[in-house]
Amino acid sequence: MEIGVQKQTDEEKQVQKGQFNKLNDSGDKRQTGYCGFLTVEYYTPYFNVTENDVIQRVKATFLPFRPDFLNITKDNPDLWGPIWINATLIFMITAIANLRQVDSEKENQSFDVGYVPQATALLYIIAFGTPAILAVVMKVLGVDLSFFQTICLYGYSMSTLLPITILCYFQNELFLWLIITYGVGNSILFLIFNLKEELDKLQIQKKYIIIAIVVTMQLSLYLFYKLVFFSYVSEGNVETTTTSASSEPKEPAN
Repeated sequence: MEIGVQKQTDEEKQVQKGQFNKLNDSGDKRQTGYCGFLTVEYYTPYFNVTENDVIQRVKATFLPFRPDFLNITKDNPDLWGPIWINATLIFMITAIANLRQVDSEKENQSFDVGYVPQATALLYIIAFGTPAILAVVMKVLGVDLSFFQTICLYGYSMSTLLPITILCYFQNELFLWLIITYGVGNSILFLIFNLKEELDKLQIQKKYIIIAIVVTMQLSLYLFYKLVFFSYVSEGNVETTTTSASSEPKEPAN
């Protein structure tokens, strides 16, 4: 059964490749015409992936020292993975942040939906805005990597946040900073090692400019992620402690 499904999937891919232009030298699947990017058909090839493809690509992000992600996605960069990863993160942030709040504030059992628009805006702007800026900079500096390949690479690098978000449920600041540090290191290594082949073609100054941009982006992302979504509990505890201390009856002076 599985073989039949795989054969059918391969045949469907061949049919879809016939309907759309093949990848150009820079890795983009393009429709003909000046307004092709305004049509749904223009983006359809970037969702031409199977569940196994997505799982394989997510697994590759947790092995940063094996720089084969661009080789895996070279002929078929996708947008489905980055969109799915960030949608999952939005749900997980909302759930974990509310669970932390319920555990820390026993009297207040309300569910805060404010995390949904906040996380949606933050994550999707970062997931697509950051690689867009990076793609422009790399193109100017001479890196032969397409816009969609850069979005695919950066979008999948955010899958490191999936287990980190779950572990953020534990309200221990030292532990939280340790897993954030792991996430920063893993994502930076994943991006740099997969860009290494292209970076080695550049002059040393241009190479370090791109590395500095990647490091700055990832540090900013993870620090912002920690401070925005998972630091309010400690503040709440401080407020609770202050309130309880002020409400205690004072002993009469002798």
